[in-house]
Amino acid sequence: MKGRLCPRYWVAGALATILTSVVVFAQVDNFLEEDSSTEVDQDETDTTESDDSEGGNLNLSILFKKLNDLESENRTLVGRIETLEYELEQMRQENRERYKDLDDRVRGLTGQATMQSGDTDELNPDQSTEGGMYQTAIKHIGEQEYDQAISVLNEMIETYPNGNHVPMGFYYLGELYRTKEPKELEEARQNFVQLIRLHPEHAKVAQAKYKLGIIYDELGDSSTALDYLDEVVQDYPETSAARLAKEYATTLRESESDEESTE
Repeated sequence: MKGRLCPRYWVAGALATILTSVVVFAQVDNFLEEDSSTEVDQDETDTTESDDSEGGNLNLSILFKKLNDLESENRTLVGRIETLEYELEQMRQENRERYKDLDDRVRGLTGQATMQSGDTDELNPDQSTEGGMYQTAIKHIGEQEYDQAISVLNEMIETYPNGNHVPMGFYYLGELYRTKEPKELEEARQNFVQLIRLHPEHAKVAQAKYKLGIIYDELGDSSTALDYLDEVVQDYPETSAARLAKEYATTLRESESDEESTE
């Protein structure tokens, strides 16, 4: 994808045009001074050079027309810059809200997993079992110790590849790789794909496909991103994932349309 920061390139182009206008303004000022000096010399020397004066006036008219055209264009560009700056700030705000929503969902899932477990040994999970390792990872997530949670989940999946917690392990890993700083989008992509491929009937598949749509967009592959987003809308129409996927796909298509119209 050519990027969501398209407004920055618009602004750069607009500023370049305005700088060009400044150069033309300077040329007009120089021309006016030279023309004025020339007229004085002509009055003092020889009035027979009136033809040259008329030619100078014609050139002056042309420059004034260019100046008026540039002033009009600059007013339009200034308005466009203000609009693009507003749109850029809106996108930044949307990203901030998206990351906050992601963090809230991770916290919510942490609470759900803790409530569902109901084991009395949750406070001191036994890491020699799949359930104990899963609870340890959940504890790390709740404390925002993402690297530790990733390590435990990867070990759990490797040790218990057919375990009951493996599908959620893939899902959490996908979320965590997207959330941690710096992001590891390829790792996140692989874990969501594993969840979908190995556990196609799991309740988190719709969310995983929605997340894949976002990841492919962030990786610059808007075509694949839209494929996943549209698939969620079509296959899981009554889910929150479908609603989010539809909104994201609409924004992505509008962004691409804006880019094409400016080329």
